[in-house]
Amino acid sequence: MDAVANENEVRLRKGTSLNERFVLAGLAILLCLVALPGLVHLENGHWLGIAALFALLFGCLLLGAALLDRNVVWIITSGEILIGEQRPFGKLHRRLVRDDEISGMHLRRSSGKSIEFSLVFKTESGNLLTSPPLPDITQVHQTTVRIARLLRLPDPEPVENPLDAVNAGIQLGKPANPKRVLGYTVLAVLLACVLSFPFIHALWNGALSALGIAVWSLGAIVVFVLFRYVHRMSGACWIIQDGGIRIERFSLKGATEVETIGGEDVETIDVESGPKDGLYVIAIRLRTGKKMRSPALAGKDQTRAVQAEIIRRLRLNPSGGG
Repeated sequence: MDAVANENEVRLRKGTSLNERFVLAGLAILLCLVALPGLVHLENGHWLGIAALFALLFGCLLLGAALLDRNVVWIITSGEILIGEQRPFGKLHRRLVRDDEISGMHLRRSSGKSIEFSLVFKTESGNLLTSPPLPDITQVHQTTVRIARLLRLPDPEPVENPLDAVNAGIQLGKPANPKRVLGYTVLAVLLACVLSFPFIHALWNGALSALGIAVWSLGAIVVFVLFRYVHRMSGACWIIQDGGIRIERFSLKGATEVETIGGEDVETIDVESGPKDGLYVIAIRLRTGKKMRSPALAGKDQTRAVQAEIIRRLRLNPSGGG
C-alpha cells in the first residue's frame, strides 16, 4: 500500500512485491521437494506418507498463491478513478471509472483481527467496487475526505476507528474493567478445581504418592501466582493525547493505577514483535531506563503509523524518537 502522493491524487495498492513472491515460491518448492520422498510410504498407508501428501498439497497451494495472486492499484484523481489489475507474467488490465458513474460511497471496516478500512463505491449500474485498504490507519478520516472531494461526493458516514488522528485520544487496548478481572478469577478457580480432582481422588483412596504431592504442590504455587497477578492479567489501556500518554491499569490489590508519560520523559520509541506472530507493540524507553510496552497491534505498517502519531503528539524529533 502506498501513501497519499499529493493533495490532488490518492494511490491505494494491494498485493505482494516481486521479492515477496520469490520468497514464497521458494518456500513452496522447498516444501514440495522435501515431501516427495515421503510419498513412497503412501502405498503402505504409513503415517509418513500421509503427512508427505498433505505437505505436498500445502506446498502446491503456496506456489499457486505466489504465481496467481494479483496486484491491484487505484489512482484517484479529480473526477475519476483509474483501476489497474495485473497477475505475474500477465497483461495489465485497466479500467476508468468517472465520478458521474458513481452514485454513492461508504467506508467499510474489516472484520479481522487487524483494523483495516476500505472504500466501497456503488455505480449507477448497481455494481459495487471495493478499494484496496486505506494506507495509514491513523489518517482514515483525512484520506476519506480527500477522496470524497476529488470525486465530488458527499463525505461518507464515519466508522469507529480508535486509532484515527482526529480523535482527541487514541486508545490502545481495553479500559480497566472489574468484570474482566472477575472472569479471569473464575477461570483460575475452575482450572484449579479440575486439575486438583485427580490428586484429591488419589488422596481419598490412599494412593497419593510423593511425586503426586510434589506435582500438586507445584500446581498450587502456580494457582497462587495466578491469583496474585490476576489484576495485572487484565492488561493496560494506553490513551495517547496531545502532549502525553495516559496509562491505566489495575494494581496488584485491584485499585486503578494511572501513569502519565510526557515527551520530556521519553528517550526512544521503537516497534517490536508482539506476543504472537503478526502482532507488534510500541516500546517506549524512558530516560529513567524503564521500558514500557503498549497493548499489541496487528500488522507492522499499522503499528508504525501509530508510532509516528505518538511521536507527533509528544512533539518529539522523529529521528531521535525511534
